[in-house]
Amino acid sequence: MAELRAAVEADLPRIAALARWVWLDSYAGPGVSDSFARYVDAAFDPRTLRQALPGGMWVIEEGGFLLAWAQADAGAPCPVERDEALVELVRLYVAPPQCGQGHGKRLLDHVRAAHPRRSLWLTPWEGNAGALRFYRREGAELWGETWFELEGQRHRNEVLGWSPLQ
Repeated sequence: MAELRAAVEADLPRIAALARWVWLDSYAGPGVSDSFARYVDAAFDPRTLRQALPGGMWVIEEGGFLLAWAQADAGAPCPVERDEALVELVRLYVAPPQCGQGHGKRLLDHVRAAHPRRSLWLTPWEGNAGALRFYRREGAELWGETWFELEGQRHRNEVLGWSPLQ
């Protein structure tokens, strides 16, 4: 079975590559615009990703290959008003050929278990039907909406969340 473990600094180049791959696969249907290229270069630079270490990222790997990655942030403000302790699931990315193998569920369950007394939330894009189906199948509830802005273009995201495990 593939190993799930905390990410370490040596993982950052592979995490950056996986993140760019998944992001572009999910959002760049018509092609890669200048704004998309600038965004992935900045957001998924290993130096930028390093800020989430330690304790905020986990990977699944097997045989030297990175299959999936999750990033959480216990300090991120939720875009909808909630009267509870929260953790944001910033990203949960699975290599496209690995989708449907259970890696996303393993990471989601791990992040929730790492913060059992906090509600977990995330903001998937409304056009990412596969992600929305997955999160709803895993029990996420619709909490509201927010907007992702990229160089003057607004994209609607749903705010989904889960209650604490304990």
